[in-house]
Amino acid sequence: MHKTFKTKEGKKREVEFAKYNYNNVLNPEFDQKQILFEEFNSILKDCWGSFPSNFIEKHIFDEKCRIIVARHINEFIGFCVLSFKKVCGVDVHYIEFLAIKKKFQGFGLGPYLFYLILSDDIKRNFFKLLFKPLEIFFITPNIRTITQISRCSKFIYPNPYLARDDGSIDAADENTWEIAKEIISNSDNPHRKLHREGLVLEGSYAETPWLIYGPENAPWAKDPQVIKFVKKYLGYHNKEDKELVVRAHITLGSVVKYLFSNK
Repeated sequence: MHKTFKTKEGKKREVEFAKYNYNNVLNPEFDQKQILFEEFNSILKDCWGSFPSNFIEKHIFDEKCRIIVARHINEFIGFCVLSFKKVCGVDVHYIEFLAIKKKFQGFGLGPYLFYLILSDDIKRNFFKLLFKPLEIFFITPNIRTITQISRCSKFIYPNPYLARDDGSIDAADENTWEIAKEIISNSDNPHRKLHREGLVLEGSYAETPWLIYGPENAPWAKDPQVIKFVKKYLGYHNKEDKELVVRAHITLGSVVKYLFSNK
């Protein structure tokens, strides 16, 4: 799979995509796991920071995970990892990772990786998406990830574009709240504090403080409304240990809108 992207400077970047799952990553004839581990670790260090190796092992190279890799020429530049969960009776598509090297950010690669990781499910449920959306959840401190994925979504919570003048938004609805609580309850660190308003999660990086965004390295947005939301709920300016649990709905209409807007 190939796609040409245009940077803000007008340069064209040809990007190649490849799909992996547990079976072909650990193919006995060509074990790609170590290669991918090193490349993914390099991408994460470039765009964010170092993660413990056991965390990467569990959240990327699990038999329930699906992986999409992006390459430019011979360089690995980004990846997305999806797993599947049953939460409160709901089939959830859970984004474990969506990471892109810094120099390749800002020209639509993130939303496209997100679309590709879901493409098999979109095709398989094409007409069902008229009536029942794909349920997406992920956890991130990166506001750009949320704004990018909103481009493909019919619904997203929290939605920074709905922030009031003080940056606040309404509390999560009952169903979203219950699913979010269950996801945290079943996570590696179930005792973190989750707030209903904004689905703000505190204490994820107590053991990895170098991953907390501060004013110097935070992925700030340009939209004034989004900046108010960030200051209220993520606290980049104070280097606060906070991230957001995010719910998104993918419908046939949102997929079509995204594809037409990116022709």
